[in-house]
Amino acid sequence: MKTVYFLVQGQFGNNLFQYFAAEIIKKIYGYDEVKPTFYINLEFNTVIEDPAFKTICARYMSGNIVQIDTSKDILLMGFFQRSEIFEWEREFVRGLFHKDNMNNISNRIKIGNIVTYQTKHTVQPTAKDLTLHLRCGDFWDHEKKQSQIFDPNYIKEIVKSIPYDKLYIVANKSEHVWEKEYYDHFEELNPIWINGNLGDDFDFLMKSNQIITSASTMSYLAAYLGNASTVHIPYNYFYGGAQGDGQHLAEFNDKCIVHYRDEYWIPSC
Repeated sequence: MKTVYFLVQGQFGNNLFQYFAAEIIKKIYGYDEVKPTFYINLEFNTVIEDPAFKTICARYMSGNIVQIDTSKDILLMGFFQRSEIFEWEREFVRGLFHKDNMNNISNRIKIGNIVTYQTKHTVQPTAKDLTLHLRCGDFWDHEKKQSQIFDPNYIKEIVKSIPYDKLYIVANKSEHVWEKEYYDHFEELNPIWINGNLGDDFDFLMKSNQIITSASTMSYLAAYLGNASTVHIPYNYFYGGAQGDGQHLAEFNDKCIVHYRDEYWIPSC
């Protein structure tokens, strides 16, 4: 069996991207299976990192295959968050997202378990409602004074441009004063706040018909795997954008509206 391994790094959204990227590489090179790993074995694996993944996908989409050593198993080491290939292969990727797929994306989470998860949220969004995802937490690096948290006025402008019945905001409960400070900017919109565990919130986002993502990969993939009629994506420039080798998450179909404003929020405390 020829295997594509992916090194598990980061949180849920990162792991989903790593798994789907492994499936794409498996398809391109005709391998047999994908598996997560927590170990780096450079001797017995052909290693693909983010720059090589970008090149491989670009060549693949143009009808060419980058030649690599396929006599070994493949080890993916990176995050592989490129909307170009995920738009190109959306039908294939979404076809992997079903209850019978028992592939792991980490040591304990399987695709099938995500699909069959039973939410504990008693409220569900309707077709005319709008869901906004907010992410704080580690998106503010206090030591480096770096933020991936979008400016609240920028996000509120997007909200106010969209007709909706109810506004739901999916966000973790604030654990720090600065997080509450950020959330308070949105109270003027009279939202209904949704705070659940990861499974509950991912399910709610997937079921939303109108959605505004945050810089969180979890919210992006919820929109990607869902069936929203409109997806607003504030573009995250933090990783260098389309020209870099890192994250580039723009539109994935014609339902997406990407907002290109390089505006981030810095806590005052």
